[in-house]
Amino acid sequence: MTTITLKRPVEHEGKTYATIEVDEPTVGAIEAMERAQAAGATGTGATIAMLAADTGWPAEALRKLRTSDFEAIGAALAPFALEPENGSAGG
Repeated sequence: MTTITLKRPVEHEGKTYATIEVDEPTVGAIEAMERAQAAGATGTGATIAMLAADTGWPAEALRKLRTSDFEAIGAALAPFALEPENGSAGG
């Protein structure tokens, strides 16, 4: 598990989010991402659905992340990216 300290904390519904913990996505998170994609979500929207499923953060709070923090989360998740041709995790 990787804890990322945000460059700019997120305020959402009276709560301050200063860190986010990311880990290898669960199957449920992958399913949430796939459902979002099937419903027409962008890649960013699908990633938000996946993160909301695994981190406990509300999707609306995730949408308030700054780009640099979102990129840091993406870098932490990169080793677990699914390979499109066979659906298996990399790494």
